[in-house]
Amino acid sequence: MHPTYARLLCMLLRGLQVDVDAALAPAGLCWADLATREQWLSQASVERLALAALRASGRPALGIELGLAVPLSAHGPLGYAVVASRDLRQALQVVARYGALRHRALRYGLSATPGGGLVLRVIEDLVPGEARRFVLDTLFGTCLRLMETVAGPHLPGLRVELPLAEPPWREAYQAQVDGELMFGAPQLAFHLSPALLALPCLTADAPAFDAACQSMELALADAQAQAKTQANTPTQRVSDARRTVPRVRALLGPQALGYPPLTVAAARLHLSPRTLMRHLKREGCSYQRLLDEARQTQALALLRHSESSFEAIAAELGFADTSNFSRTLRRWFGMTASALRAGAPAAARRH
Repeated sequence: MHPTYARLLCMLLRGLQVDVDAALAPAGLCWADLATREQWLSQASVERLALAALRASGRPALGIELGLAVPLSAHGPLGYAVVASRDLRQALQVVARYGALRHRALRYGLSATPGGGLVLRVIEDLVPGEARRFVLDTLFGTCLRLMETVAGPHLPGLRVELPLAEPPWREAYQAQVDGELMFGAPQLAFHLSPALLALPCLTADAPAFDAACQSMELALADAQAQAKTQANTPTQRVSDARRTVPRVRALLGPQALGYPPLTVAAARLHLSPRTLMRHLKREGCSYQRLLDEARQTQALALLRHSESSFEAIAAELGFADTSNFSRTLRRWFGMTASALRAGAPAAARRH
């Protein structure tokens, strides 16, 4: 699980006057490390943290509270794409395609119903454990928060199925669903009618949607390449290298000061250039690919959401002149800066 969600759980516990470090201790974590952690949490750590949080808070529906408290921005590009979707149907399509980027033990499926509706299903790759209810409760709340952020606070006729036994605190679930709620189902599933799917997104933004999806396509390709690499890599070596790609992405994010060459990036990460290249290669990636990914995303955002001149954007992205910038844009997107600024659909190219 991405550490963002563990941090949000800690904030929720803090609001409940719970000693956060005491709750983190059973999972082998402490707030000082978790606050800046980039490495994903293992399922075992998530389970220990969830059980400790439930005990410390004394609130059996804490998972639902956490899910409802997660802002869309916490989901990274996935959240940005959802909030910029045309309607609820498009938002769910985004979740189904890219949702696994935020939790490696979960996938999402989207299937049509005879009447033109859709069913969003959560497919678990979780090892059954004591914290399974907490994780599914969190997903229940998160998915509802996502849909209500897109289409408004009331989703009449929404039907939800939960793969859990009905608990004494059923009201905590029913209070969030303006429709039928069923326990004991095979999977966590949300059934939406055509009318619900057509609800327009209150903050639709086609260019922002396009940019976020391009970023996730690159991340998805990287994740698939990494999975293939890991299948043929010793477990310990993969574990040592797994942190490298997200650390480099954070270094090259929009908030970064410039786009450093590999030697500088390696020094900032306290690695030698050779070690950085070796770790990235083991994850099926390269520094150049991550650099291009970061600059592609930022280029599209600046061209479509700022009034900066092409010269200023080229300089911000580290290009020596606009001619080189223009050639690179054609290589990345197959079109000119003017066409991208005008809103023409862009398809990021792999190289």
